[in-house]
Amino acid sequence: MVGARGLDAVPAAGGQTAGNVGNSFAETCDVRLEAPLVDPGEGTVECGGPEEDEPDENHPNGERIRSLLALESTSVDVSGKKAGGRPRVAIVISHPVQHFCPMYREIAADGRVELLVLFVEAGAAPKFDDQFGRVVQWQADLLDGFTFKVLAAPEKEQSRATVAELKEFAPDVVYVHGYARPYLRAAMRWAKSAGAPVMMTTDGELLHPRPWYIEAIKRVVLPLTLRNVDLFLTVGDENERYFAHYGVTRERFLRVTFSIDSGYYDKTLARREEARRGVRERLGIAGDAMVVLTVGKMIPRKEQADLVKAFLELAKTGHTSAVLLIAGEGELRAKLEDLAKPLGEAVKMPGFIGVDELPEFYVASDVYAHPSMGDPHPLAISEALYCSLPVVVSDQVGSIGPTDDVQNGKNGWVYRTGDIATLAAILGNLIDHPEVRLKAGAESVALGEKHSSKYTAKGFVDGALLTLASKKKSQA
Repeated sequence: MVGARGLDAVPAAGGQTAGNVGNSFAETCDVRLEAPLVDPGEGTVECGGPEEDEPDENHPNGERIRSLLALESTSVDVSGKKAGGRPRVAIVISHPVQHFCPMYREIAADGRVELLVLFVEAGAAPKFDDQFGRVVQWQADLLDGFTFKVLAAPEKEQSRATVAELKEFAPDVVYVHGYARPYLRAAMRWAKSAGAPVMMTTDGELLHPRPWYIEAIKRVVLPLTLRNVDLFLTVGDENERYFAHYGVTRERFLRVTFSIDSGYYDKTLARREEARRGVRERLGIAGDAMVVLTVGKMIPRKEQADLVKAFLELAKTGHTSAVLLIAGEGELRAKLEDLAKPLGEAVKMPGFIGVDELPEFYVASDVYAHPSMGDPHPLAISEALYCSLPVVVSDQVGSIGPTDDVQNGKNGWVYRTGDIATLAAILGNLIDHPEVRLKAGAESVALGEKHSSKYTAKGFVDGALLTLASKKKSQA
C-alpha cells in the first residue's frame, strides 16, 4: 500500500504490516471505543473479546490487553460525575510543549471526554533559551482547539493552585506528566482522595547511572509515589524497564508514545520533493548526495563531534559524496566548526532551525543520526521516523528496543557511544547501499505513524476510559 509519504508498508513478522504492531489495546481487545462512546445520560464500555484476540508475547500492550480481557464480557459505567455524561479528564503539566499541544487538540476533537489542560508553571509566551542563545517562539496557534488554564503561580503556590483548579473542575481522571515537581505529586494525592484514577507519562530510563545515594533514595521513595498511579502511558521499551525496576507490574502499562505535530509535518510531506529540492539548493547540496541530519543544541552531551569525526574517517576511505547537516546552535559551535574545517562543504551548520522550517530539513535528508551520550526518548527521532528516515543512534539513547522507535537492523542501527570506527562503518554502508536505507526508511514510516497526534490522542482517551471503567468495576 502506498501512503502519503510515497513508501510501501513493509511486512512485519507474522504477516502483519509493521504499523499493526502495538496498535491501541482498544482495537485488539474488541472494546467499543470508537467516538462517540458516551451518549448524554449513559455510558458503558464493553471489555473482553474472543479468545483468538489474545495478543502475542511481543505486543507492547500485551499485558494490559490480557488484564482487560480478564474483565470478561461485561458492561461498566464510564459516564462522568457531571451532568451530560462525558467523563472529565484533567492534564497537569508544567508548560505548553509544541509536540504535545496538537494531541490535546485531537483529544478535545475526539469528543469522548471533556478535557482541561493545566499549565502550572508558564504559558506559551516567547522565552530566551540559554543553550540556544536566542529567543524561542512557538506557533501562533499552539493553544488553539482545547480548553486550558495557565496558572503561572509562584513556586511555593503551585501545589495549592493546582489542587484548587482540580477541585473546581472535578475530573473523573487525572493525568500527570511526570512526578518530580511537588504540584504533580499534589495532583496525584488529590486524585486519590477524590477517587479519580491517575495516569502518568515520564521518559525515565535506566541507561544512565545515578549517584548511589540518589538511587538509594529512589528505591525507597519512588515505589511509594508510583503506587498511586493506575495506568502508566509508557513511551518505549527502556521506559517500561525503568518502571518495572521500581516495582510497577506490566498490567499497569499502556504504550502511548510521545506525540508530534503530525498535521504540520503532513503539509510538508505533501510537497516532499519540492521542499527537499529547496533546502538542498539553499545550502548548496547536490541532489544525489546522501545527507545525514542531526538536530539538537550544540552542547557536550549531544556529541555532534562524533559525527564530524566519523565523516573524517569516511573521507579517508574515499566516501566523499555524503553531507553532514547539523541543525542547531549552542556553546560548542566554534569547536565543531574548527573540527569540520578539513571537510569543507561536506559539513553544513545552518544554525538554529525553527519548528516551522524543521520538517523541510528532515525531508531534505536521507538518514537521521542521534549521537547523544544521554537522551531518554528524543522527539527528534520520532519526527525523523514520521518523515520516513532510517536512523543511526548511540547506545545511550532511550529509544532503542524490539518494540520501540529504533529497532536495530530493521529501521536503524546502534553503535556504542564514542565508537567512531563503527559509526563510520555504518554510515559508509548506507552510502554504498542506498537500497538498504530505503528499506529501513519504509520500516520507519509505520513506526512514525504511532507518533501522530490523532493516533496518540486515541490511545490516551482509550486509556482514560478503560482505567476509569476498571476503577469503577473494582469499587462495585
